Amino acid sequence: MSKIQTSDRSASAPRHRARNPLPAPLGKMAVTVRLDPLRVQQLQAAAEAENRTLTNYVETALIRDLVLRDEASRVIAMHAAPGTSPQIDPADILRTNGETDQAYAKRQSLLTELWAVPDSD
Repeated sequence: MSKIQTSDRSASAPRHRARNPLPAPLGKMAVTVRLDPLRVQQLQAAAEAENRTLTNYVETALIRDLVLRDEASRVIAMHAAPGTSPQIDPADILRTNGETDQAYAKRQSLLTELWAVPDSD
């Protein structure tokens, strides 16, 4: 027969699910990663070249990758029908109700710049 351990705290804990299911981080957590020896040597050399520990180098590299992924998720895709003009007249961009002169000018500039980006095809 298996034993079940309980504590007084669990009995008084609320039974509803928290809005954020992930616990708040209490600091850094240890993670174990298995890499081939050649890869470890490459990482160690890169860390030494930047005067970092291997752990700090790997953490920094992962953070850089996460930032790049976050930036990549904010890409704007604009599709135009074949034969559409590669330029737009800023005057053709309609102003929204309550839009300030500054906001309208900024939006015109952005849309004009986006419209001028050549197709990647």
